[in-house]
Amino acid sequence: MTLARLALAVGFAPLLAAPLHAEQWVSSYTSHAYAKCSKDKGDGDPVSVHRCPGKAGITVVWTAGDDSSAVEFGAKALQETISDKASFFEAGRTIEWRGPKGGRPQAAILRYATGARVGKLDGSRLVIYRLALDGSSCIIGSVDARKPDANAAARRLAEEKAPGFRCGQDTRSED
Repeated sequence: MTLARLALAVGFAPLLAAPLHAEQWVSSYTSHAYAKCSKDKGDGDPVSVHRCPGKAGITVVWTAGDDSSAVEFGAKALQETISDKASFFEAGRTIEWRGPKGGRPQAAILRYATGARVGKLDGSRLVIYRLALDGSSCIIGSVDARKPDANAAARRLAEEKAPGFRCGQDTRSED
């Protein structure tokens, strides 16, 4: 092998070893006073549904009952439970939107207070959602927010799974 070929091979080796999904993802944040957002007309049910504007025209749908609240995204959110690790949930107000730099968010991360009983929400989970271009969304997974690296783990999960996650078909991750 000539010296030029060797230099070329060695010079490009790091590029060949780099993962194909190398685009840089970034975060942006919104904070919501859900109860102040547009309220859906109810049918007498004690559950209230409010719609807030989110990033890139993605609607944030907050559903609250007497004992829990949850958030969904877009017009075609998959109806699913937040986590198998707790029975009651209270959605946090700050949403972290994740996506390729300069592009539309492909994931959202939201902190929930969680617990086994109403009035005793002693846990915390970061729930990661996939945000599809067609207005559908679903939960990719969740992370125990009390762990020291929880925010980084949630961001990694969003970047690794959101682009190709198939709502209603793929199994979500939950630690």
